[in-house]
Amino acid sequence: MNKQPIPVLSCGIYRLELEKILPEIQEELGAELAVNYLLPALDVNETHLAKAITEGLQAFGGKKSLLLYGRMCHTDMAGITKDSGAIYPRTANCVEAFLSPEKKKAMDATGNVYYLTMSGLKLWREIYQQGHGWDEVDARINFGSFDKIVVLDCGLFPITDEALFDFFEFTQTPVEVMPISLDYFKGVVLGICRKLLK
Repeated sequence: MNKQPIPVLSCGIYRLELEKILPEIQEELGAELAVNYLLPALDVNETHLAKAITEGLQAFGGKKSLLLYGRMCHTDMAGITKDSGAIYPRTANCVEAFLSPEKKKAMDATGNVYYLTMSGLKLWREIYQQGHGWDEVDARINFGSFDKIVVLDCGLFPITDEALFDFFEFTQTPVEVMPISLDYFKGVVLGICRKLLK
């Protein structure tokens, strides 16, 4: 293993998926990843998110690091990370970190789709009710334009009918499950880590 761990600052929405593939990533890189997670719903408030990312990256002392956020999670991601030594994925958001452009394009062709990661399904109350402050009326307004919600099932835990029904009750939008592998996500993380090790 490389003696210096790679510092990682990650949105909490990636925690379950990242921890699942972390041993493989570290083995392939020959380096450890030292991961700090931020709360998953911080992006509902740009000021809070910018502060948390800035402070999180400053804690790395200017070392080159991986920032696991999408480029669209904040309107000034480039400004926040300037001179920090951090590299973040070119993906717009967490969904694009899990779905290849080809797969997403094919799914988008089936209707107006709202995507949800497994962590997103597990944490939906924290994200939408506590983070956004939505009640069922707000949820139905915000999800009303979507034909369906697709949960990206990468096999981390069993997705129960009850869990799907609870989210459907909140949104009144049909919820489907789409099995995926974590290979694409692993490639995104590995690609940036390899740049950091150069």
